[in-house]
Amino acid sequence: MEIQKTAIQPESNIAAERPPVVVVLGHVDHGKTTLLDAIRQTDVASREYGGITQSIGAYQISLPDKKKITFIDTPGHEAFTKMRSRGAGVADIAVLVVAANDSVMPQTAESIKIIQAAKIPYVVAINKIDLPEANIDKVIQDLLRYNVLLENYGGDVPFLKISARKKDGLKELLDLIELLAEVSGVTGEEADPLDATVIEAKLDKNRGPVATVVVRNGSLSTGQEIYIDGTKSKIRALIDFQGKPMAKAGPGTPAEILGLKEVPAVGSTVSRTATPVKTPKTASQTLASGGELKLILKGDNAGSLEAITAVLPDNVHLIDLGSGEITEADILLAKSTGAIVLGFNIKAGPSALKLAETERVLVRTYKIIYELLDEVRDAARGVLEPEPEEILGRAQILASFPYEKMLVAGSRILEGRLARGDTVKILRHGAGGEETVGQSRIKSLRVGKDDINKVEAGKECGVLLEPQIDFRPGDVIASHKI
Repeated sequence: MEIQKTAIQPESNIAAERPPVVVVLGHVDHGKTTLLDAIRQTDVASREYGGITQSIGAYQISLPDKKKITFIDTPGHEAFTKMRSRGAGVADIAVLVVAANDSVMPQTAESIKIIQAAKIPYVVAINKIDLPEANIDKVIQDLLRYNVLLENYGGDVPFLKISARKKDGLKELLDLIELLAEVSGVTGEEADPLDATVIEAKLDKNRGPVATVVVRNGSLSTGQEIYIDGTKSKIRALIDFQGKPMAKAGPGTPAEILGLKEVPAVGSTVSRTATPVKTPKTASQTLASGGELKLILKGDNAGSLEAITAVLPDNVHLIDLGSGEITEADILLAKSTGAIVLGFNIKAGPSALKLAETERVLVRTYKIIYELLDEVRDAARGVLEPEPEEILGRAQILASFPYEKMLVAGSRILEGRLARGDTVKILRHGAGGEETVGQSRIKSLRVGKDDINKVEAGKECGVLLEPQIDFRPGDVIASHKI
């Protein structure tokens, strides 16, 4: 395709051009991130878990003619429908990436619907043309079925044949994006009213609430007071896409905002006035409370949570969700409600894990979204069970003896060993089998008058527990690995 750029003479009453905001859409593994990687000469794709993009990102590149383009990279996995829609809602132009070997796939079709609903100009980039199994004619025919009428094939949608891996066709793609921006009249002024949208938000344990925004018009600057969802904040710092501080973010620029009082909802409008349109909070996406599986979900950011909750099974009752690491409060809530705790791209703190062990709350964390979703679906069908505990030793309580206002359990080691400091459970045989009476820790072990550190199978000893548990002869002390 030959691209000719038309010179447009500026007039005094025409608003200034700004960097166009471009959203990259397409099916998973069709090369969207590899394309952006090639454009901005970085290595994002190789650093992503599972080879898929799992959070929305905005990047800006400079062209040889000193102009700039802002790209929004959106995930291709089916769980990220809302994230793709959000990206298209912010963008001026879309690039639909279709792999020449796979042709139109489910998320390709979905991306087409999103672009058409957004009513923004777009270009089709047929990628992976270097592969032996590439079939460009099939791609063109398949696109026609979705009302994507390409140039020279009965329509006016421009398309390019590219190889993101070999960097073929990239210059032509950038030239075409510039041309579409000119024809579409993408403009913006720093002095105009602020028009910025939150495309990602999270709670950073070191920096507090952080929001990634794209400014379409007006500007953001450090020290400025802003409103998001009715909450007033003062911008403490602005960070560019390379992680560097910036004093101002003008039209067409992506930026991270620090200094917010709370994590905003993704899709919120950033305003300088106290009366912005109220955007529903992500936390309001709670499913029907009559579900069989109770779930507490924690994630790295609001976009991930939004994507996951959108595809949870119908019989899941979402007790709570939020960004940030799993805490003791999450464990206590799970204990009181009978929920399991799942985390995506975050960790559980040591104290939370210790409490979860004590309270027998199931906690799992994941770095791949489809692994989390597969386990949730299994759990909803009753498949997911706590991982079996590794038993270090078992002893039967034969008698109890008073010792300094406490009771010592006179016991015989049945298997394995007991050791000072072990976490143990007191088990009692009942009508339904062994039941847990309580959990404690071995404060000391005595054989005769001697304090010892460990007792092996076949020997007898006195076990002092702290905290004390109401044990009785016949109960079993089970030491387990934590």
